Amino acid sequence: MPKPAIIQLTPKRHDTSKPVPHKPQRFLSLRDVLNRLTISRSLLYELIKDPVRPFPAPVHLGRRSVWVEGEVEGYMREVVAAERAAPPN
Repeated sequence: MPKPAIIQLTPKRHDTSKPVPHKPQRFLSLRDVLNRLTISRSLLYELIKDPVRPFPAPVHLGRRSVWVEGEVEGYMREVVAAERAAPPN
């Protein structure tokens, strides 16, 4: 009986900048975004201005500012992927 071959698998890279195509898009309020990220309002606005990894800017609907859920989730996936890829200290 032949010996089974060992195949090295490499993880697939997903484009985190695009929202999941099968999931309907929703708008998130400021409160929703702060709850998902568990950060303060001032930190959120600092992240939006961050030149290295900016948080998605809000969409203005009349007087309201809302965020696209897929963009927020993409940012969160990007941050996690970058942190996991970074060498340990």
